[in-house]
Order: sequence, then C-alpha cells, then structure tokens
Amino acid sequence: MRVTQEADYAIRMCLILDSIGEKTGAATLADLACITPKIALKVLRKLHEGGFVRSYKGVQGGYELVRSGDEVKVLDIIELIDGPVRISKCLECDHDCSRNPCKTDCKMHIAFGAINKKLIDNLGKITVRMLHDKSVSDSDIADIINSKK
Repeated sequence: MRVTQEADYAIRMCLILDSIGEKTGAATLADLACITPKIALKVLRKLHEGGFVRSYKGVQGGYELVRSGDEVKVLDIIELIDGPVRISKCLECDHDCSRNPCKTDCKMHIAFGAINKKLIDNLGKITVRMLHDKSVSDSDIADIINSKK
C-alpha cells in the first residue's frame, strides 16, 4: 500500500488549514503546500465533498476545516482520497486468491490482515494537529502509536 501524492497533498492542506486557523484562499493554500493551484482546487473539492473543509465563494472566499485538527484523523483523509487502506489485494472481499481459495486457511492472508489492522489502527491515532503542533514531539507520536488504546 502506498499513500498517493494526492492523499499527501490533502493531508498537507488540512494541516495548513489547521495551523492557520482561519479561512484561507486556494492560491495561498497551493503556495504553502508547494503544489499548483489546479491540483490544490482538485484536492480541495474532494475534501469539501468528503466533509473535511467548508468552502466560501467570492472575493473574500476560501476554505477552512469543518472540525478541529484534533478531530481530523490522517486515516480518514487517506481513505477519502485513496479508498480503503489495504496492503494487499488478497484483503479485498471480492478478490479471488489463485493460491488458496479459502482465505481463512492462508497464513499469508492472516499475516497481511494482522499487519493491515495495525496500520489502520495507527493511522487512526494520528491527527492533523499532531503533525504541526510543536508541543507534540516525535517520541510523543511514537508513544501514541505504541499505546494499546
């Protein structure tokens, strides 16, 4: 599984919106995220349709997060842009395995399932705020990921 560039941009723009804390224009967001305005608008449209950002039209228009950055999970942004997180096609319900039709008896499927669950759980623990809040250290994030909660 690889997080696409588009999902990375979406995370970046949510992070920027949370750090600014107020309505921000698409051109400014594009500049701060180091992407083209065209790509920024495409990603912002998806974030808007997914309920992550609110958009305002007009000269004083712009975008803002609908929820606090403490509530916006990295997992949710990735899944909005890229779809469900899966490290292997064999974890898809409709995927027919050519090696073992009964996935429950396949050790590879079981191992991938356990790894995928940990990945989803950990991405679900990371919020946009954690990624820019200077009071949250790298070791704080590692502790959060390693906690059993």
